Amino acid sequence: MTSGAKLITFHKTLAGCEAGNPESWRAFLGDYTPVVFQLVDVYLPLLREGRARLGEETLLALAANNFERLRSFDHQAEREFLADLRSFLLERGATKLEPAEDITRAPKPAPDTVDALLQGLPLIHQEILFLKLAGYSDGTLEKMLRITPAIAQRGLERLQADYSAVLKKDRDACLWPAAWLELLAHARSAKSADCPPLRHFVRILDGQTSWYEKEPIEKHVGLCLHCLERWTALRELIYWRRGVERLPETEVNALVSRLSLRAQAKKEKPFLKRVWGA
Repeated sequence: MTSGAKLITFHKTLAGCEAGNPESWRAFLGDYTPVVFQLVDVYLPLLREGRARLGEETLLALAANNFERLRSFDHQAEREFLADLRSFLLERGATKLEPAEDITRAPKPAPDTVDALLQGLPLIHQEILFLKLAGYSDGTLEKMLRITPAIAQRGLERLQADYSAVLKKDRDACLWPAAWLELLAHARSAKSADCPPLRHFVRILDGQTSWYEKEPIEKHVGLCLHCLERWTALRELIYWRRGVERLPETEVNALVSRLSLRAQAKKEKPFLKRVWGA
């Protein structure tokens, strides 16, 4: 994460944001607003023209009550934090959708129908199918999951009967945003005691685990809609975080101006001056 030529770590940036530091917010907004915009384009395509407004509303909600919601997000590492930010964005976006605006030429995906489509598939094919229903094009999926077109197509065979509308799309955009965000909310709420912490998924995706460690976790993901939603969320967040360009400084400054931030941190007085009241 960079702000100008100065390297700023994720943890320092987040701490600075919670302290109301404008420079920290510039780093935060420069890096993460483009990711937010990409998620809006995919999951909330009907709000594409108003994505800047939605981004601003989300920002103000994060900053409300002394950054209360921001403080509630996972602070362990950037990817876990972004997963919480994504969930918050989609929860807010879902309130702005009308189910009647979803397409009607295909059945709207629901937890039971999606579970049936996923049943028995290898995990990579589950990822392909799940992200395809979410709205991703073949080209984006191939790059996001680092797969060949042949593998991608094998993962989509079960969609031919009822969900052919999502096949061969050349634009990343969900066809049934209201129904899909409702499904994602259901998945997020379906956590069980067997669901591994998100950091375990991060370690697997980074290649930091042995086969013996990852095999039971990947098996669980393939049987759990809650964990598949989190797993694929990490996949797309990793992809967009690496692939988007930083928000231009003029746009960053415009967003920062909407926040009530202190101009700069107050410097603590030296000890003797505090003692003598100087």
